[in-house]
Amino acid sequence: MKSNKPAFVAIAVLLVLWASNAQAQVLGRFEKLNFSLIAMQQELGDSGPYGSVVLPNIETSKITSKDLLKYLATALNTNWPAGAQLALGEAEVPSGPGYGPLPIIWDIFVVDKIGTNPVFDVSTGINVGDTNVVYFSYDSDGTVVLIKGVSLEKTKELLRVSARTEFGLVFFHLFDEQNGITNTDLYFDGLNTIKFHSYMASTTNEITEHGTTSEQAPVTGDGTFNDEWTVVKGKVTGSMKWDSPIPNPALPNPVQPFTNIFTPPTNWPPPILFTNIPIRRLPTNWPPTIIITNIFPFTNIFIITNRPPPGFFPTTNPLPIQLNP
Repeated sequence: MKSNKPAFVAIAVLLVLWASNAQAQVLGRFEKLNFSLIAMQQELGDSGPYGSVVLPNIETSKITSKDLLKYLATALNTNWPAGAQLALGEAEVPSGPGYGPLPIIWDIFVVDKIGTNPVFDVSTGINVGDTNVVYFSYDSDGTVVLIKGVSLEKTKELLRVSARTEFGLVFFHLFDEQNGITNTDLYFDGLNTIKFHSYMASTTNEITEHGTTSEQAPVTGDGTFNDEWTVVKGKVTGSMKWDSPIPNPALPNPVQPFTNIFTPPTNWPPPILFTNIPIRRLPTNWPPTIIITNIFPFTNIFIITNRPPPGFFPTTNPLPIQLNP
């Protein structure tokens, strides 16, 4: 059962739901996908002789990328921009271990005509109350890899050419549940072959890797599609080009300027110079000679007449210390 909400309301709700349910951060690389499938569904044929035999027929139809885009727009009750395409988008998942880089996954996106701007992540899809659920998911297993690399020195600009081929299974799942009723639950998978070709070229300031990716997977599967049991077969292909700058190890890393950060001079702190510290030397007549005057003749009473007061010391020695940086 499809909703009858106006399209502009559905689009607004759809974008809000996508923002609230997003599971990954899109990294901006998209690989265009092309689906070319044959769907086979059972139908009853005409009655046989005497009306006792019913001859079954198989109805076949095509499912292309345009058909899938139209189907998803109807299921999501929205409209895609003109020239929209299906593509695999590279995304960073905000989960995993508490160290190291975040894991990278590939989701199926609807992208714009240019193919570089995401419109909607249909792998995330929508889930409203577990009764209105729509998504078109993608997954792949580990791969077997063959790598070939050739170093070239024909020109100073061309550094290296490499080729890599990977083999592995890919899985697709198209699901549509409306008001608690599932009308599409279709799986298909196949052995995928991915071919990478890249070369690195250097300029004065950087090294850039230029590359292309092409892949092809013959697929088969079955499930319900538009309320009918369906068997599908066909192929899924993908292609992408990229240009990725790589830091040139032969060039020094530019020093990033820091502002509002105090940088002390190389001779900091300045040395302390003791320029006027005299040698601790007392006057040669210090302490003064004690003069004893006997003012009472023929007695043992004496008076010391030149004893300095307690704690007395010449005020000019030692001199004060001055620190001259």
